[in-house]
Amino acid sequence: MLFVMLWMLVLCSFNSIVTVQGQEQVNSDQETIFGHTIDVMVIDSECLEEQICHAWRPLQLIEYYGADWCEPCLDVEISIENIDTTKYAIIQHHPSVLDYSYLNYSNQRYETDFRLIFIPSLVIDGEGLLTGTKQATELNQSLSKNQTEFLGIDELNIANSVLNWNTSTNHTLKIWKTESISHEFDSRNLSHLAVDYMQINHNQSQLNLTGWLDNWTGRLIFTLESDGIRMLNSLSQNPTGDMDFNTEEETVAILSKTDDSPKLAIMVFIALFVALLPALIMWKGLQSIDSDESE
Repeated sequence: MLFVMLWMLVLCSFNSIVTVQGQEQVNSDQETIFGHTIDVMVIDSECLEEQICHAWRPLQLIEYYGADWCEPCLDVEISIENIDTTKYAIIQHHPSVLDYSYLNYSNQRYETDFRLIFIPSLVIDGEGLLTGTKQATELNQSLSKNQTEFLGIDELNIANSVLNWNTSTNHTLKIWKTESISHEFDSRNLSHLAVDYMQINHNQSQLNLTGWLDNWTGRLIFTLESDGIRMLNSLSQNPTGDMDFNTEEETVAILSKTDDSPKLAIMVFIALFVALLPALIMWKGLQSIDSDESE
């Protein structure tokens, strides 16, 4: 009876694996739409005091994904503080729900757009990736080697709290509001943390930002993007350094999809057999006792 139960468990495990891989095959047959960052522009809060505040275009966009509870993130955040923000745009994302400063829009970008699973991670211009503290040390080197030519927004300014912009493309304008926020555990600030977000379509040339910018000091980062999943390329020659998994469930799902079904079924069989071996020995011993007593 125990052998029958063991074999049924193996069959169930094998069928579940086939189901997962079958679903993956169905999804792979569908056309995947890939997104791109086409243009980036910046407006600082100090500029809003002027009658018309014109946006400027940074050399590159750096998106950092971290968490206050993540100890390896400290070194990465220190290196980010040394970036020249008069030339580069920086967005610090907190996609973890464990953070007091968690932002659901950052989580969506982390999980859905970029499909990341590790923190700390750095995304450059929406296409280059550095993961872990060791790779993060290559940030300056990666910035100098990988230059992206941003183009697509013809004009962007804010006058009397009204955003005016135009583009000859049909892409979406995404607006990230960042500001300096205190670290939850350390006595320091995160200077470029994303605190809010909105987006507008290409055919909406004006947007009233009254109320959204009240009592705010920081930076607005505008990204013109085509919607879709991002195909990220590693910018590092080094192995991945210290990191944390975003969620344990996500990691298990990825491993389940990439393992070979027959091999995994055999491994499950062996694991279950080993787990049930003490019970088999006990059962055999009880049978021997029953036989002796019957005699």
